[in-house]
Amino acid sequence: MRSKRWLLAALLLGSALGSVSGTAHAATTNPQGFISDLKSPVTSVANQYKLYPSVMMSQAALESAWGTSLLTTQANNYFGVKGSYKGQSVSMATTEYDANGQLYHTNANFRKYPNAKASMTDNATLLRGGTSYNPKIYSGTWRENAKTYVSAANALTGVYATAPTYGSTLISIIKTYKLDSLLDGSAPDVATPAPKPKPKVYSKAKYYGTSGNQTATLSKAYASVRLYNHVKDTRANITKTAWSKVKAAKGKKVYLDMRAVRTATKSGNKTTWYRIRFAKSKSSQRYWVYTSAIAFPKVTYTDGKATLKVITKAGGSTYNHVYNSPYLAEEQEPIKKLTAKAYTADSEAVKTQDGVKSTWYRIKVGKKKTWIAGTAAQLQYAQVFYTAASGKKTLSSKFNKYKVYNHVTTTHFNQQTLKWPKGSKKGTKVTVNLCGFKASNKSTWYRIRFSGSKTNYWVDARALS
Repeated sequence: MRSKRWLLAALLLGSALGSVSGTAHAATTNPQGFISDLKSPVTSVANQYKLYPSVMMSQAALESAWGTSLLTTQANNYFGVKGSYKGQSVSMATTEYDANGQLYHTNANFRKYPNAKASMTDNATLLRGGTSYNPKIYSGTWRENAKTYVSAANALTGVYATAPTYGSTLISIIKTYKLDSLLDGSAPDVATPAPKPKPKVYSKAKYYGTSGNQTATLSKAYASVRLYNHVKDTRANITKTAWSKVKAAKGKKVYLDMRAVRTATKSGNKTTWYRIRFAKSKSSQRYWVYTSAIAFPKVTYTDGKATLKVITKAGGSTYNHVYNSPYLAEEQEPIKKLTAKAYTADSEAVKTQDGVKSTWYRIKVGKKKTWIAGTAAQLQYAQVFYTAASGKKTLSSKFNKYKVYNHVTTTHFNQQTLKWPKGSKKGTKVTVNLCGFKASNKSTWYRIRFSGSKTNYWVDARALS
């Protein structure tokens, strides 16, 4: 409901509406000019939505002080509607009632329309569509429900505005300027229900929680996007906040507590959003921003395989993602509970934040995978003793039974199996540049290089002669 909003607009914008007893229209100097100017858009819109044109005209006159309010002259806003219209709004001082019924002054954004008809249409859409909690709250104004304009006007009292004289004031305006005979005679047959406005379809978003105080900084492109109170286009009445009000700057630290992936309704494209605040306290004001506004620490991932032992005394927790990565991280379980003799890691992440590097490993715990900080992990690699080596060797007759690698097996996380160079065959000469003795199985390995190539290969000594 718009509790006393029409009266507040009059008080604020100096519109001289007079009293609320039914004489509000008397303050204008040219009501006939106002009626003449708005006759076309009012009758067109009111008839389209099966409303009384006389009631719409009287409302426009009352709410806008016969078109003299600043809100009407500057924004074509005839009904004092707050918010924005297709991204357009004007900021004006206004007067509101607090919870104790006391007046106070503040600033608010009001919708800015391109013309009077857009303002009439917006108001008609409200009367026909109602509110989210009651779509039929204004059904008393519909022509199929109201036998006369008097019934329609009175149906607004206590619903559209709480002033007890609201309906009688509208009726007084209609009678004084004979708006019923001037406008309502052109109304169409009301037997056919008015077209219902199509409900806006909003984008869907999937939200992901986070743990702790994860941080990032504003990117160099932060000013190209906006701050919102919700993920953009996911609900009605989403508001924007200017960066100037939060003292933003490139490189400014922000705290993140939620990530969202929004799926656009029409295109199906997915975009990532973050909820941020500018102070460590979790009670601080929070905003949603598009991902391009945020600069995260650099994280480099490497697939591999290693066995590690968890250092339970290290404390801390495991997470579903690397802490402070663009995915953000949510706590899984305390590290002290990881008491198995060994775990298998299949991915390594090196994060660089504020010039400091840290390593993380993804391990399998039961049926799920989780990330653990390298400070709590002791990798179990095979021990190899390296010695200098040089000279030439040749590929043996059984060389192709052995594989070549980038490292001696089970000695590095990112160990990779390579392919023998094209043309390799028995007797092919290679250069040896390092020798390794693997203690676990007492095997000897050589690092070799083929003629004309700079690539090093590790191979079991049995592949050479």
